[in-house]
Amino acid sequence: MSGIEVEVRDETGRARRLARQIRQVLTEAAPRLEEITGLATPTVTFRLVTPRTWRREVVAYVERGVQQAFAGSEVYERERAEAAHKVESWRRRTALTWPLQEGMTLTDPDGRPQTLIAPRALHHTGIRRDRLALHRFLVHECVHHGQVLASQGAVVPPRLSVRRYAFDDRAVPVLFEGHAEWAERHYTSETFGGPSAENVLRRSWRYRLHQRLCREQNRRAQQHTPAPPEPSGTALDPRDDGARFVAAAVAGVGDIARFNKVWHELCLVPTDEEIHQPEAWLRRVGL
Repeated sequence: MSGIEVEVRDETGRARRLARQIRQVLTEAAPRLEEITGLATPTVTFRLVTPRTWRREVVAYVERGVQQAFAGSEVYERERAEAAHKVESWRRRTALTWPLQEGMTLTDPDGRPQTLIAPRALHHTGIRRDRLALHRFLVHECVHHGQVLASQGAVVPPRLSVRRYAFDDRAVPVLFEGHAEWAERHYTSETFGGPSAENVLRRSWRYRLHQRLCREQNRRAQQHTPAPPEPSGTALDPRDDGARFVAAAVAGVGDIARFNKVWHELCLVPTDEEIHQPEAWLRRVGL
């Protein structure tokens, strides 16, 4: 017995078969993921919800993030207005993006990690009909649970950018996604006998429609927003670049437990530049 409690709740009342499948995958995967990552996951909670509930929960999470960012400090009216605009932007965005996202791991009001999945979104993304893609998605999100539980709010989930922080150059989202990708690749290679080629998922017509609408919305927003300064380096791919950094960093540190200190202190998180230069990160943090 692994001692890991896997809870998969079908809150739609229509996805019992999917819930059983997810529970089976996670029950098998979670103990091995603990060994790969060195991160404990005593409980893993996945919720199958309607699109409406998914949207409501995501917006509530964003609102909690705003409250946490402003807690215990003076809030200027400009900051308050910008935060309200961000929340409203997320509210509009979720109405368009829910068919494009397989799911999302975030924290509940008590700070515990949970993964929200709209079964209809799994259909629109094509993952529901692809066993390997579904398996990889579930494993990836399960790793996020270990990260959040280890961090206890110190590093992940990534902070919402509602005000400037001292460590805004830290590549927290890249570490968050790249580490999960690194662990997922390890597990998938073991379970399915080596790395497999990416399948072309069969997206639904609604997926393609919402994708076009999102692109058009982004294009219009950029036309009415002053151009940001050009980034000093190349854009990072959260999963690929992050996974390469984690592989190099773990090898450089030589011990997964020592690497996992990165989840406890924001100053240990690599910067955008260090993602491509793990040796510089190793010299700086001295792990």
